[in-house]
Amino acid sequence: MLAGDPTRPDRGLRARLRAEHAGDLGTASGEDGGNDRAFERGAARAFLVAPLVRVLASAAGRRVVVGTMRVAVADDGDTTLTAVVDGVWSGTAGWRREPGEPELPPDALVPALAEPAHAIPDEPEARAVVVAKALAEGSRNDVARLRGLRYEVERRIADLLARRRAVVLRDLLADVVELSLAFGRARDLARWQTRHQLELWRWHTGGSVEPEPSWARTHRAALRHCEAMDRELGEEVDRLQSLLASMSTFAVAQDSEAQQRFNLVAATAAAGLGLPALILSLYGAEAVLPLDSVGRAVAALGPIAITTLVAVLVALRRMPGRVRARHYLSTVALVLALVSVLLVAGALVPTG
Repeated sequence: MLAGDPTRPDRGLRARLRAEHAGDLGTASGEDGGNDRAFERGAARAFLVAPLVRVLASAAGRRVVVGTMRVAVADDGDTTLTAVVDGVWSGTAGWRREPGEPELPPDALVPALAEPAHAIPDEPEARAVVVAKALAEGSRNDVARLRGLRYEVERRIADLLARRRAVVLRDLLADVVELSLAFGRARDLARWQTRHQLELWRWHTGGSVEPEPSWARTHRAALRHCEAMDRELGEEVDRLQSLLASMSTFAVAQDSEAQQRFNLVAATAAAGLGLPALILSLYGAEAVLPLDSVGRAVAALGPIAITTLVAVLVALRRMPGRVRARHYLSTVALVLALVSVLLVAGALVPTG
């Protein structure tokens, strides 16, 4: 891991990788005694906890993994990484958090831990700090991929507004809420580890008397990555919340537009059905029935067809939104269908 892609021989390290769920500990990772127990039951010379955010892509779809990564290094340099998964969001059929304990084998995380490539020292304390810094930097880098997910949702909203694609507003709202949850949770974990110094205090107290260790600058760099994650994810959460408010306003406007469309359609249907009945009741149809010739059919149905077509076209012109050619073709088809029904009914009227 951390050897780059393609692998660089002078970078990375070999380590045992384990995965467990925050639910196994009873509460959220990084904010309870889970790390206390993990440190106490281990025999690590150095122990740190870094935020973990990764966007995994596979043939089955994309998944957003949010949690923390424990780094434990023994006296001989033996390194164990434990991914404590707080939540996994799947984007297979709209973004949603996978219920229960989602299946996330360690092998699924290995490709996502290849970058950023780092030279790993042998000294245990320095090794733990460099690995934690690399993991924090990788999580910060994946914030850009999270931002790309938000861009995708915004493009779908633009398609909905422009009616370029069939997009369901309710599905978009659900995606925004789920991504907001994922981004917010990742931000909480980054903020927690910033406040707690990646939990360096468990094994290194420091002090003004002791000289600054060689890995101190690397540790501060790791904290800066966590701070940047907190800041950038906060911006993304604010954008998503603003987007959610805008979509709620649009939903109200869409309902109003749908009601207006319904009223116009109902008025058009009333005209299409009521005008033929009005014409027949005023002038009678006995003189042209049965419709057994072209002349009688034109005399009886011509005014009805023209009146209905004009009423429907006027309704289309007043319809909110963009009216396309297919709408006019559908209108003509409906009028022809109505006239055809009247023609068949008139032809079947018994004579005498």
